[in-house]
This record gives sequence, C-alpha cells and structure tokens, in this order.
Amino acid sequence: MENQNVLDSRLIEKFEIHRDFTRVFLDAFVLINKEHKVLKFNAAFCQIVELRSIDIRRIDNLKEMLLTSMPGSDKSAIDQLLESNSPTRIDEVPAVNVTNRKNLTLIISSYPYYETDGKMLGACLLLRDVTAETNLQSKYKDKSIQSITDPLTGLYTRRYFEEQIDKEFERCKTGNLPPRLSVIMFDLDKFKTVNDTYGHQAGDFVLAETARILKTHSRRSDVLGRYGGEELLVLIFETSERGAAVAAEKFRLAIQNNEYVFNGTRIPVTTSIGVTLIKSVEDSKESAVKRADECLYHAKENGRNIVYVDFGSGQIPVQSFLASNPEV
Repeated sequence: MENQNVLDSRLIEKFEIHRDFTRVFLDAFVLINKEHKVLKFNAAFCQIVELRSIDIRRIDNLKEMLLTSMPGSDKSAIDQLLESNSPTRIDEVPAVNVTNRKNLTLIISSYPYYETDGKMLGACLLLRDVTAETNLQSKYKDKSIQSITDPLTGLYTRRYFEEQIDKEFERCKTGNLPPRLSVIMFDLDKFKTVNDTYGHQAGDFVLAETARILKTHSRRSDVLGRYGGEELLVLIFETSERGAAVAAEKFRLAIQNNEYVFNGTRIPVTTSIGVTLIKSVEDSKESAVKRADECLYHAKENGRNIVYVDFGSGQIPVQSFLASNPEV
C-alpha cells in the first residue's frame, strides 16, 4: 500500500491544474484527502472556520474545524460528498464552527480527484456561507405566516379565510367551472361557561386543542380558520354535499370524544356546526357564510352538539340529510 504522503502529493499535483481558477474564487475552498486531512485552502475558508492559516495547518483535520450534518442521515454532509464519484452540490447544509460552536448554514460543492485506476484521492470542497440569507428568509417567512395566522390556535385569520373563497371564485370563473366549496362553521358550546368555571387559560387551552383536532382530521388542502372568539371555520375544496356533511359530522364526533384535560381537570367540550356548499359562481362568500351561520344558529337552538346543513332546501339536521341521501 502506498504511503499516504505520496497519495496526498499526487492529489495536490492534480489540484494544481486548477490552481488559477481557485485564485479568483469568492467562495471558500478546501482540498482534503479521504481522511479529511486539510491540504490546501484559501483565506475565505479561514473566515468560515475562524482560524488563522497557521492554526489550520496545526489542527490539520477538517472534522476538528467544521462539523456538518444531513437531516435523516447518520453521515455528515462531507462524508456523503466524499462517497460521491462525481461533482456534487448540497444546499442548506447545517454546520457548526468548532472554534466557537457557531451554527452555520452552508452550500457545499465537491470536485473529486482520482488516480488513473479510478481510486479516489480526495476532493476540493467549495463552501458558501448562507447563514445570514437563510436567517433572513426564515424571519420574513415567520412574519408572513404570523400575519395570516391566529397566534393562539395557529389557524388562519378571518381575512385569509375570506381571501381563499375569493380566489376559488376567480379560479372557477376563469376556468368556467362550477365551484364545489364547502363552508363549515363551528361554535364551541357554552364556551363562556368554560371560561367562567375553569378560567380563561382553560378557555385558551380548549380553543388550541380544538384547532389541533381539526388539523388532525382535515385534508392538507382544507383551509382552517378562526373567525372570531370561539367561532372556527373550515373550507373544503372540491367536495359534494354528502362529503361536506360527512366531514362536518366527523369533526363534531372528534371534538365530542376528545379528552380535554387542563391542569388535571377534564373539561367537557362539544360543538355546534353549520354547513353549506357554494355551488355557483353567482353565489358570494357573504351569503355562504350567512347560510352556515344560520345553520349554526339552528344547531344551538336545537340542543347543541349537532350539525345542521343547508344545501339549498333550508336548514336540516345532518342525520336527516344523510338518511335521505345515502352513499351510492
């Protein structure tokens, strides 16, 4: 087996062919062998690892300067790059600067070097620090999400909810398609009693837990919103009257059967629900929400913990509708 120093010298010799290119790199680069020994690097690499050139040569091994990871893998990003037999790039690599334990986000590209017999000698890694850009994007993303979501429940705001109805109307008008959009409105039964009996923190818990239940039992395409107070809404796209009715009853049962336990105390929670379906572009969000709200009123007036639907023939209990519209 050849001496490692001989192999490293051969790797450096191959790298020197590209030396003129590396002189104009704005990104950091580091040449390493298969054992991660650092053979060549530039000033930009010193900035990423926050070490002087003399210290990098003393430490000698990249693993002792920079730790990288790959979500879902036990191997580091650099190990995976060294296993690749072709030039490879990995974006948004989580990394840690060993010098001061600073978290970084890097884009890392590799260019492997081989012996004439195909044996890998090592690779030149290009490293771009995108930590600031990634943090800024995350900040803007968080702010954008915060502007359209309710902080307590994580559900969408009333404004966003109504915008989605408008967008669906526009989509259907543009494509000359009939809308099949269900509006489901929830009102937690005797919610004031929950606040008065168990406290407002318990009331907040009930709202947040109900939101979690709705998320668990909804489709990814559904839009879940908090309309105000204890009123919640769900938009279900591309559904039938029966599909909307079944979904609403499923939500009701999930809330009724859930164990709401706050500070060791079980809180009984049920909900009244109103359901309607937008079936024409001549309809409007105002009239649809009004129909759902009127169904909700009938549900509360007729014992609570029940679903009422209105698909064009007035408000009727969901069980009566399902009985007269059996599954085909």
